[in-house]
Amino acid sequence: MTLDLHVHTRPGSRDSTIEYEDLAVCAQRAGLDGICITEHGNRKSGVAESLSQKHGFLFLEGVELLTEHGDVLIYGVEEVPLSLFTFEAVRSFVLGVGGLMFAAHPFRAEITRPIMRYTQPALTLEQALDRKVFAMIDGIEVANGWSCQEDVDFSREVAERLGLFGIGGSDAHKPEQIGSCVTVFDDPIACEAELVERLRTGRFRPEDRRPPDRRGLYA
Repeated sequence: MTLDLHVHTRPGSRDSTIEYEDLAVCAQRAGLDGICITEHGNRKSGVAESLSQKHGFLFLEGVELLTEHGDVLIYGVEEVPLSLFTFEAVRSFVLGVGGLMFAAHPFRAEITRPIMRYTQPALTLEQALDRKVFAMIDGIEVANGWSCQEDVDFSREVAERLGLFGIGGSDAHKPEQIGSCVTVFDDPIACEAELVERLRTGRFRPEDRRPPDRRGLYA
């Protein structure tokens, strides 16, 4: 089962041009079995169920939360209280309600953007492996639709070295980006509870479905 686990819409994220009506059409065109809407902020939009009923297509939701350690994708949580000011506090809350956290595009600023500007990234593998944040998450978004090939490869190696799960998501902000990076699950998913359950098993893999010459184009 193939899902895009990182999608933004215009109603929920001001930096996106994707309308709700675009989602099902673009997802089916990309060969997806479902989409997870992950708006910027601390809570889900609450539109997944109505969209699923309207379009006869699987819509799920998570959130993309900005923290002092970068963006994290959170699944299985309705809302993260704004009173939580530290990553440690957020992690404790998410664990307490049975949710999961994945570092979103953790090396974009240090690998993809320098390469797109024709400069050499300064980050080393040893420095990345030593980062505190990786001891407080469940996995890493390995394949991101705005990441260059070097970033995807680096993220994959970090995840493998640390024994963390790797997922894929387009991080789509434009309709044509939906499904560019995905997560392929071995088992079926019919609801958000099953998504969280499947993400705990490790029975999935990230896939970058972009043509090589399109990787990092939007970064």
